[in-house]
Amino acid sequence: MVVLYNDMVIYSAVLCAYYAYTPGLQSGTRKKIDCSPNQKANKTVASISKKGYTELERAKRNNNEVEINLADVFQILLSKWVYILIAAVVGALAVAAVTHFFIKKKYTAHTTMYIYTTAEQNQSGSISNAELAAADNLIKTYQVIVKSNSVLDVVAERFNAEHPEHAARNVTVRTLSGAASVSVPTGTKLIQVDVRTEDPVLSADIANTFAKYVPEQIVRITKAGGVEIVDYATVPRSASSPNLTRNTVIGFAAGFLFAAVFFLLKAYLDTTIYTSEEVQKVSHCPVIGTIPMIVAGAEETTTWEVSLREVIVNE
Repeated sequence: MVVLYNDMVIYSAVLCAYYAYTPGLQSGTRKKIDCSPNQKANKTVASISKKGYTELERAKRNNNEVEINLADVFQILLSKWVYILIAAVVGALAVAAVTHFFIKKKYTAHTTMYIYTTAEQNQSGSISNAELAAADNLIKTYQVIVKSNSVLDVVAERFNAEHPEHAARNVTVRTLSGAASVSVPTGTKLIQVDVRTEDPVLSADIANTFAKYVPEQIVRITKAGGVEIVDYATVPRSASSPNLTRNTVIGFAAGFLFAAVFFLLKAYLDTTIYTSEEVQKVSHCPVIGTIPMIVAGAEETTTWEVSLREVIVNE
């Protein structure tokens, strides 16, 4: 059996032997023990306690595996749910504030073009599988051509010449390379050009410049097939990024996860023993009793009487 006393472990067998074999502690007799911290009696008990504490620490070191029980995890999180919720709300508010006040809004305009091959242009009948495969490869080629420097240089030059209202922007090849993206919707022979800038009107004007001059540049380079405009770009009414709702949810989840991991690590990495159940689990000894903490009064030295009948009596 193990007994906790003042953060130290004392084996009750030692205490029982002390009470049984120490002269003067027979039935009905009393012996005074000075509880001041400077007495030899306390030093003896401390040495016994240190020995028991050392054995307990050795047992804890031998138990290298950390047992993680889902019920314990749930209990830890449930006991700290207020702090976890506060951390989650703070994370959501912080991310929302950063998104709203510090991240610039961007607007995306789209233009769509249809790609056709020379065979499709010249034939009115059916098209073979080989021609369809050639058309798919041609679409991928066109996708790369749209983002080539030669095409972007033409688009930038024509845009600056035709849109003096955006002269302050000074659109260059580098600007277009970062603002424009080209994609092919799955299962189609369409090319979609997306232009994203901080100005919705600028995005629409650049996208329409692509639609106006890209088809002729593709035909000039490939000498095959052709491009038809499906949709011209319109001025976007709402920002495409940042997504305030999504970022707020991410901030809430991040705050919740951070707080949960913090409290779980704090609980599982804490090697301090707080309860008798933890003593029994580590030492593999049954606990049949605990010694409560005795807080002395204002006096530096307090005298206590130990008796087999009355156990501990304050004089």
